[in-house]
Amino acid sequence: MSRRSTVVAVVCCSCLAMATIGYAASFTLTTKKLGAASVATPIMFPDQIIVGNKAGGHLGKVENGDIITFVWSRQVDEPTLCSGWSNTSSTQNLALQWSLNIGTAPADDTLTVTGTSATCSGGLRIGSVDLGAAGYNTGTGPVDYKTTANALSVGATTTTLTVTLNGQSKGASLGTVSGGGAATWTPDSTVADRAGNNCGNNLAVTSSTTQF
Repeated sequence: MSRRSTVVAVVCCSCLAMATIGYAASFTLTTKKLGAASVATPIMFPDQIIVGNKAGGHLGKVENGDIITFVWSRQVDEPTLCSGWSNTSSTQNLALQWSLNIGTAPADDTLTVTGTSATCSGGLRIGSVDLGAAGYNTGTGPVDYKTTANALSVGATTTTLTVTLNGQSKGASLGTVSGGGAATWTPDSTVADRAGNNCGNNLAVTSSTTQF
């Protein structure tokens, strides 16, 4: 099989099947130029994002109680995620504001952390989530979730952050999206594992195309 000198694409795990490399199901390699170099799984990467609808909720509409789950492939160095956290504890809990931001056409709506606290004076350095479509926020400004719960769990080999939206403002500005696109998590590059490795430019995408 001949090999092209460059590959211009976002390379997903299914595209790498012929290389017989064991990527996590949700891992997306964002390298645009591979050349003849071998491909290897990075040490630290965003392993998974799930944007979930609460029990009994409206599919495709952001509501209090909806849950976003983020998974890193390694044990996170907790102070890099939140300045006041310490690696002496494997669990952390924090109420901090998230915002549903309007995408300027043709951009999609996004979710970001916009709150700070004494514990996380620089905010929670999660990065951002592109929701894959516009229309979740139909207003003229952000919809804020002022008392969102952020629960961190550091396991033996991975780290999970579970975000439960709460304290919603501007409920009339929320729309229902069906048949949108996958959500994409772009991690904050300052967050590192305990050996100092960060996620680089790598992303994670949801398996669902209608969020919440």
